[in-house]
Amino acid sequence: MKNLPCFALLIFLLAACTENSKKPEVAKPVTQMVNQDSAGIAQSLHGFFKWYADNGEQLITKYDFINISGKNPKLDEKILSDYLAEFKKTGFVSDELIDWERKFYRACAKLWAKEEVGDLLSGMDADRFYCAQEIIGDYTTASVKAKIMGERAAVTLEVKEPGETSFPVEFEMKKENGKWLLAKVGCDLGVAY
Repeated sequence: MKNLPCFALLIFLLAACTENSKKPEVAKPVTQMVNQDSAGIAQSLHGFFKWYADNGEQLITKYDFINISGKNPKLDEKILSDYLAEFKKTGFVSDELIDWERKFYRACAKLWAKEEVGDLLSGMDADRFYCAQEIIGDYTTASVKAKIMGERAAVTLEVKEPGETSFPVEFEMKKENGKWLLAKVGCDLGVAY
């Protein structure tokens, strides 16, 4: 009987130690989350440009959404939708990007109504994604700098030109279902939208 309280205390201590020995789920340090997000952003952006390098030129030929059959160019909304659907299929772009691109081309179409077929059309003097008239440098390996703000990020792709100079190409990205996707192109082609 004398040992009964000691035995009860021993069982209580063993139970307490067993409870404490279970490892609590530890939250990832903020730096680890930022590093994972930065890597995810770079992977998505480089993946998009790999796809775009392989497909972009053929897409604009296949989906020529500018109707030039009249005096003034017009936007063919159906063909534009088909063109933008190809971007969505990549898994690298968000619905938000598709909406922004549609707004951009609709704003261009308003300007085209005052322009003539054969002129250099507003908004069409450079590639929207390369933000350049010529592809100089490798967008698939360019360094990526991201300012992450929760589920959104302001991203700069530093594209190296031949030699040591580089130029920035700006994007906005958003995290959806754990993956970083392009949300907006920051290339200014002189068309407000």
